Amino acid sequence: MQFYILTSTDYNALVRHFNVAYSNIQVEDAVVVINSLDKEYIEKAKNFCIEQKIEYYITESNGTPAKGKNSVLEIFLESNNDYCVMVDGDDFLTPHGVWMYKNLEKSDSPPDAVCLINQKSFRHINNTLYSLQPFTVNYGELLNSDYYTMFKEDYGLSSEKAMYFQSLHYKFYAQHRKYSQDYEVHCRVTWLSKKAAQFKFDEDIAVGEDTLHMFELKNQAVLGNLKFYTTDETPATYVYDERTAGTVMSVSKFGSDYEWMDEYLNKLQDMEDENKLHENVKLPELKVDYPVVYNKGDYKLTDKYIHKFNNLDIELPKNASDISIKKSYYYLTKYAA
Repeated sequence: MQFYILTSTDYNALVRHFNVAYSNIQVEDAVVVINSLDKEYIEKAKNFCIEQKIEYYITESNGTPAKGKNSVLEIFLESNNDYCVMVDGDDFLTPHGVWMYKNLEKSDSPPDAVCLINQKSFRHINNTLYSLQPFTVNYGELLNSDYYTMFKEDYGLSSEKAMYFQSLHYKFYAQHRKYSQDYEVHCRVTWLSKKAAQFKFDEDIAVGEDTLHMFELKNQAVLGNLKFYTTDETPATYVYDERTAGTVMSVSKFGSDYEWMDEYLNKLQDMEDENKLHENVKLPELKVDYPVVYNKGDYKLTDKYIHKFNNLDIELPKNASDISIKKSYYYLTKYAA
């Protein structure tokens, strides 16, 4: 298993993956894939990898996330590694995430794919502060919001365009309420086996390729071809960093242009027509065996979780297996009394 870090523009974020204050990924566990249209950045990222003795590749870019992600899959498929953890270079793993994914391959039956629920992201709350925010949504509120007024008054769009973008939002959220996991608009896929890596990202769209990819993996799981699980991000293994503008904000011109949503919904309709979408089907939850004393959570970045067992508080990640909880209980009652 290796951590495959896809980077295109942010040098500080690239360095952060190897910083002891953040992910602290060991160089021997990492593969950096440089996929960028910026020649100066390519050279800078390459030199960092050479200096740190990190395995790296420079791949052809067309400026879309899907092209870069597919290049990661191709490199992984050609490697001797059995499993890949895909990390967007602008985001980062927590120490808990690094531990969990490194130990997942040692389990009796590693999954083919893992996606995240109850995800967390860093977002600005004013000009100077930022906070960790959940990715979960309230579909009832979203499907009753007045997008028309927002687009017309806040963005100065025509009545026709405002009505068009409102209709796209209603359809987008209605479809995701049917087909996504729980209250997540999108569940990021982090872990892939070579079997799962055969399914590529759609390079014809600029936004939403990762959601279509997740739905395809889910379809394969429903067909019995893949072992695909969700993992609860309490505490988080993976943190989105939305303090800088990403692809969605760039393509949507900071919330004023949602033409991409029409293109995405057409692709989603194609999958629906092919019976690849499965309404209200929930993937099984990943359960992980943890040691009786586990302290890999950085709670400045994420949340701790408390299991109740025989009236005792057991502090382990929410995805802890029953056997882990029981072992921790017996350890605490024997040695911590």
